[in-house]
Amino acid sequence: MKQLYKLSSTWFPIWLISLLMFIMVSVYLPVFSGANQNLIDVPLIVVNEDRGHMGDAILLKLIEKQNGNSFKWEIANNKQEALNDLKNDKAYGALIIPANYSKGLSQVQELLLSGNGNGKAATLEILLNEGVGQSASMIASNTLQAVASATSEALSRNFKNELNEKGITLSPDNALLLDTPVKFTMKNVLGLPVNLNKGMTPFVMALIISITGLMGANMIHGYLMRGNGILKKNESSLSESKILTSELIFGAILSFCVSVILQLSVFGFFGSSHATSIRIIFLFTFFCCITMFFLFKSLALLFGGWGMLVMFPVNIMGIFSSGGAIPLSTLPVVHRIFSSILPTRYMVDGMRALLYYNGRMQAGLGTALWALSIYFIITLAIVITFIRNTNRRQGQIS
Repeated sequence: MKQLYKLSSTWFPIWLISLLMFIMVSVYLPVFSGANQNLIDVPLIVVNEDRGHMGDAILLKLIEKQNGNSFKWEIANNKQEALNDLKNDKAYGALIIPANYSKGLSQVQELLLSGNGNGKAATLEILLNEGVGQSASMIASNTLQAVASATSEALSRNFKNELNEKGITLSPDNALLLDTPVKFTMKNVLGLPVNLNKGMTPFVMALIISITGLMGANMIHGYLMRGNGILKKNESSLSESKILTSELIFGAILSFCVSVILQLSVFGFFGSSHATSIRIIFLFTFFCCITMFFLFKSLALLFGGWGMLVMFPVNIMGIFSSGGAIPLSTLPVVHRIFSSILPTRYMVDGMRALLYYNGRMQAGLGTALWALSIYFIITLAIVITFIRNTNRRQGQIS
């Protein structure tokens, strides 16, 4: 026993895994740094359809930073263009300045100065993309409301100064109008049900798929090798190439089973909302499952005994960098780089497009299919190459 402890190889897993965990903490803990998860370059849209000049004043005072969040404002030509961008997941929200905005403010001013009758406040419209997840949608909502409220407060101060200079006293109803000369309406453009699981369903499905690929690649190999050992005792063992081929078959069966279970549990048992046919979602889920299985199997073949040390970080980094649980714009730069490289982000984007955006290619599904197809073809080619090389090697031996 003491001799075993003296071997350097005995301690290799201890210090290597300890070092790996230190690296994991150093890489992943910064994701949650700070008291708040602030977003960077939040995509928001403003549409100025106002026929007067008051809408331009709003454009000049758009919020660039709020509560640690920074914003990237895009100017759309009209409301329909903004709606299309929101429905294609290009922005989190939009502020619409209607065509009669200046006219409405002029009417409010005339009413306050004359004191005749009761009037209505000018109106701004806020559109929200509720499919981006609870935190991102809430930040967009708060920001757009802040812009509308700040606009109303500034106009209220101007009107009050003008009324004070002229010594005009208002009725109680008009005093309320003076305090809030601009109101806003809010609307969720996707029309999704209230029960969205806080927009986390695509992430959870991608998480299950990724773990399935990791566990499947390792457990199927282990149990097939164990079964082949039993067959070897009966002198009917399979060759290495046949074992690899069997792993592919069992991987496809596992992918099918998990895909079925995901549809039954997510949409049947839990009743999660979906904007696309469950059949299409099933096909995409199956494609993701088998792609992740091939990915982890190819890593196992390429790195051999070191495969798990490569697969584990790839799996975890993919999950953290997917943008499913935490918006990509809150993540450190290294995670955003990996989000473009690893497939998990594309699984989340594709699933989100199917569940919330009617399966629009422009909403992320098209890019997801391209990226996952590349992974599928390359990893399958690696596995097939190993099978052929094994066959050739075995033929030479025999």
